[in-house]
Amino acid sequence: MKATILLASLKTSASGEYSHTEALSQLLVDELQKLGCESEFVRLADHNIPVGLKSDMGQGDEWPSILPKITSANIVIFATPIWWGGHSSLMQRVIERMDALNDELIEKGTSGLLGKVGGMVITGEEDGAEHVIGNLANFLIWNGMTLPPAVTLSYLGSYEDTETATVEKLKKQEATAGMAKTMAQNLVHMAKLLSENPYPDQEKNSQYIR
Repeated sequence: MKATILLASLKTSASGEYSHTEALSQLLVDELQKLGCESEFVRLADHNIPVGLKSDMGQGDEWPSILPKITSANIVIFATPIWWGGHSSLMQRVIERMDALNDELIEKGTSGLLGKVGGMVITGEEDGAEHVIGNLANFLIWNGMTLPPAVTLSYLGSYEDTETATVEKLKKQEATAGMAKTMAQNLVHMAKLLSENPYPDQEKNSQYIR
């Protein structure tokens, strides 16, 4: 089992600032590891991802090197902070660049995301997680991904001064730690089911997928 976490924090690695969203995602990664699932972070702010609706926008575009990390994973996690009630601009950029896969699903009944299991990690200091989850869930399921029960991990509140301190703080919070454990279990369970029982060929029915 392999999970790819698309980290949509606006903070780059070079900035030296730790990401609250990465800290919360690490809680999930720790639980996935216990279940034998390897995880890889893709910090979107570290890559040149031009605007556009194609899988490859030409010279300098780093999205084509990121896409295989998504299509080769069993589990794909959309991890984003909340900005003004919505997901981050980098998360929106990913959604727009994945639109080509949605076109493929409509035309052929299959795509590189069909059979992948999706989940979401949401952080922020104010409410709005449900709104972000709803938008992302709509995108994921219409791109062929499967969402098991309870596969959203969110924390809205203050954080500690360092990422290590934040992760330790979150582990001590029974509700948050419990959410991470349940989410990991459901993600891996569904990923195993789909790997053994993939969706049937939908090519003949592609004209009805809208």
